[in-house]
Amino acid sequence: MGFEVDFLAVGDGERSGDAIALRFGNLSGKRSKQQVWVIDGGTKESGEAMVKHIKEYYQTDSVDIVVSTHPDSDHASGLSVVLEEMKVGYLLMHQPWNHAEEVRRLFDDDRVTPSGIEARVWRALQDVRELEKIATRKGIKIIEPFSDTIGRCELMPGAVVYLLSPSKAFYEQQLVNFRCMPEVAQAASILALTESINKMLKAGVREVLRVLEETWLKETLTDPEDDATSAENNSSVVLLFELDGHWLLFTADAGVPALTEAANQAEKLRINLETTVNFIQVPHHGSKRNVGPSILNRVLGEIKAEKSYNKTAYVSAAKDGQPKHPAKKVVNAFKRRGAEVYVTQGKNLLYSSNDAPKREGWEPAKPLPFYKEVDE
Repeated sequence: MGFEVDFLAVGDGERSGDAIALRFGNLSGKRSKQQVWVIDGGTKESGEAMVKHIKEYYQTDSVDIVVSTHPDSDHASGLSVVLEEMKVGYLLMHQPWNHAEEVRRLFDDDRVTPSGIEARVWRALQDVRELEKIATRKGIKIIEPFSDTIGRCELMPGAVVYLLSPSKAFYEQQLVNFRCMPEVAQAASILALTESINKMLKAGVREVLRVLEETWLKETLTDPEDDATSAENNSSVVLLFELDGHWLLFTADAGVPALTEAANQAEKLRINLETTVNFIQVPHHGSKRNVGPSILNRVLGEIKAEKSYNKTAYVSAAKDGQPKHPAKKVVNAFKRRGAEVYVTQGKNLLYSSNDAPKREGWEPAKPLPFYKEVDE
C-alpha cells in the first residue's frame, strides 16, 4: 500500500490555517483502488487550491471522506468549495446545534433554554452551518465523529483509522465553553474589547519578546494551563491512521486537554503512541499554548540523549506566522523527542511512502533547525 499526505499552504500574512489531503491504496494501479480524504480546507482560496491539487495529483474528482475537525473558519471555510466542486462520500463534522438539550443540563440557569442555545450556535458558527447545508442539498451523509461511536474503522486491507478524540461527553463539556454560549458570551465580548483597546494602544509599537537560550538538554517549554487553548480548539477531531505499518497522527488545533483525551483513548486501544507514531501534525500551527513536555512525552517519548530522528512532524503555518506559528521552543521540543520538523510557510509539503509515484518538479523540503535562542 502506498500513501501520500499533502499539507497545502494556507494564508499569505500572519493568519495560519489547515488544509490537508490524504490518499492511500494502490496508487500506481486503477484509481478505484485508492481512498481519498480531506482533513480541513483552510480559507476559500485554500479550498480552491485543494480541488485543483486533488484533480491534478490524485487524478480524481472524488473524495471518500471530508473531515471538518472543528468550527474555526481557518479550517472549515475552504471545505465548502470541496463539497460543492467534488463528489464526496461522507462528511465528518460535529453539529453543535444538535446537542442543545444535553448542553442545557450543564448550565445552572433556568433562563438558558435549548432553543436559545441552538439559535446562538447557528448565528456564531456559520462556516460549519454552510457545510451542513451543502451536504444536505447534495445528499452527502454527515457523521458526527466521536471516539465512543466510531473508534476503530477498517478502511481497506492494510488501512485502519482510529478516532482518538473527542468522545461525545468530552465534546459536550467543551461545547459549554464555546464563545457563543450564554455564560461565556459576555466574557468573550469583554475580552475582544480589551484586545482591541490594547492593539490601539500598541499601534506603531513593535512588541519586544525576551529571548531565552536553549540547549539540547535545556528545555524552556512548560506545560500550559488547561484553559490555555479555546474550547473550540479542544473540540478538534484527532485521527490516527495505520497504513501498512505506518502510523500518522493528525491533531488539528487540539490543546493539552484534547491531546490527553486522545492519548488515554489510544491506551484503551492498546496503542503505544510513543513507539508507533511515524508522522505527526504539530497542533495549532506550532503554538506554545497547545503542547508541553508532559503530553509530548506521552505522545512522542522523552528527550533523547543525543540528536537522532525517527519521526516526522509537519506544521501548517502562514508565511509570516512566526514568532507564534511555529514557536521556536515548540520546534525544539519536537526535535528533542526524535521528530524532524517541517513547515509550510507559503509552500506545499508532501509526506509519502517510498512506493508513491514521483512528482515532477517537487524537491525535498528542508527541516527547521534546532534553535539556540527562542522567544519566551
